[in-house]
Amino acid sequence: MAYILNNNMSAAPLEARCRKEAYTSMEDARAMARYINETRSSREIRVYKCPVCEYWHLTSRGKP
Repeated sequence: MAYILNNNMSAAPLEARCRKEAYTSMEDARAMARYINETRSSREIRVYKCPVCEYWHLTSRGKP
């Protein structure tokens, strides 16, 4: 899909660099991780900053 700009130029929408749910702040990501850890009996969820998109993601994997 392409968009038509005011000056008759077109631009394609940006593709997401990561496919994971992204949080713009560490605080938002930590709040979600805390909620998941308190309400689910699964592996511990932690927060990390993605080196690809520069946003915050959640993971249940061990620390890198």
